[in-house]
Amino acid sequence: MKIIITGAGHGGLAAAIGLSKSGHDVTVLEKRQREQLGHDWEDRFTFPILMRITGKNKLPENSWRFRGDCAFISPDYKTKVVVNYTEENRQKIMWRKPVIEMLLSSAEENSVTFCFEKEVQAPIVSGNKVIGVKTPSEEYLADLVIDSAGVFSPVRTNLPDKFGIERYPARGDVFFARRTYYNIIESAPKKEEPFEVYLCHNREQGLSWCCTNEDSVDILLGRIDPMSEEKIAELTRLFKSSHPYIGEKILHGSTDAAIPVRRPLSLMVADGYAAVGDSAFMTTPMNGMGIDLSLLAGELLAKTINKNGNANIETLWEYNRTFHKLYGAETAKNEGLKNSLLELEGAGVDFLFESAVIQASDLAGAGRNTSISALLGKFVRGMKKPDYFFAILKGIMKGSKVSATLRRAPEKYDRDSIDKWQQSVLKNVVKVTRKQ
Repeated sequence: MKIIITGAGHGGLAAAIGLSKSGHDVTVLEKRQREQLGHDWEDRFTFPILMRITGKNKLPENSWRFRGDCAFISPDYKTKVVVNYTEENRQKIMWRKPVIEMLLSSAEENSVTFCFEKEVQAPIVSGNKVIGVKTPSEEYLADLVIDSAGVFSPVRTNLPDKFGIERYPARGDVFFARRTYYNIIESAPKKEEPFEVYLCHNREQGLSWCCTNEDSVDILLGRIDPMSEEKIAELTRLFKSSHPYIGEKILHGSTDAAIPVRRPLSLMVADGYAAVGDSAFMTTPMNGMGIDLSLLAGELLAKTINKNGNANIETLWEYNRTFHKLYGAETAKNEGLKNSLLELEGAGVDFLFESAVIQASDLAGAGRNTSISALLGKFVRGMKKPDYFFAILKGIMKGSKVSATLRRAPEKYDRDSIDKWQQSVLKNVVKVTRKQ
């Protein structure tokens, strides 16, 4: 079977490895040069998943490290919610370029064909089926197109409406981020929580972080609307004034990314088409982490096709439904919490921190702390300012309803049933309507 993968993302490469191992003819079209792949920064994910997919028994030397404890800080800087890790659950982070290189080398070892500097412009559609993709210079036909071209994928955004796949993210679904590693100009103080996350930073819709490492200071600035260079300079000065040991020399990064921060696509397949990774919005909404989900989705897609021996719409729907059952529904839980926080003014977020309505289990646990005892405790504390409390409670409960609905995807591919199911999902999505 001829398979085209658009974009050398984590999920697309994982699918390429699994499919090529089973003898499929797999070609990856990537708009960048090979050496440009992978952001020049670190991210957290589950290392054994990467090693299993790539078949590597060890990670490159000096490619990863442990991250310190974390403090979530309120907009007024007066309250912090601390997340302490044990030896067993301490976070590990790894540089992204070695991650991509492991996937690329494994794919090449399994005879995947790569065409770099090939920018895909749109899908080729015949009737109700995707049959290939267009680049500026030529067309590529295939039995299946796997979309791994990112949050604003030119494949997904140019699909016909009749396919029923969401083409564009809503406001609040995407996090526009600038991440830069600066040198340390003097000995930095020993911090109990070196990883500081600022919610509603500078009273704006988004978050920032400042992570003090032994050899650098990692600053991330992110908002739900694109930032000007003047805004980025202003926010950077804020951190440098409160962290005087941050130098001027840029060691890594200083690059931008558009990161999906929403539930995954409910419908991510059509006849001849399947989305993985950022193209399907596969991240945890509160923190934008998506490497694990992307790798698992690519692996699952390949396994499902290889098991069934085809890539017809029933097989692709099995991948879609199984992904939500295993992974997507669970991560969708915290979208309601995230969007409710974006809807609140800074004073409301301050109150939620001060009154312990928002706790470490909500932030580190991705908004999954919805037990009766936990909600009762929030109720008692939150009733001091019920408008703020009920806004956040509504978000948490709606996120749980979205999660439950995603788990109840139709067993078989039937567009009428799927359309009704998608409407049930959308009914409980918390929308971001406030403008900052």
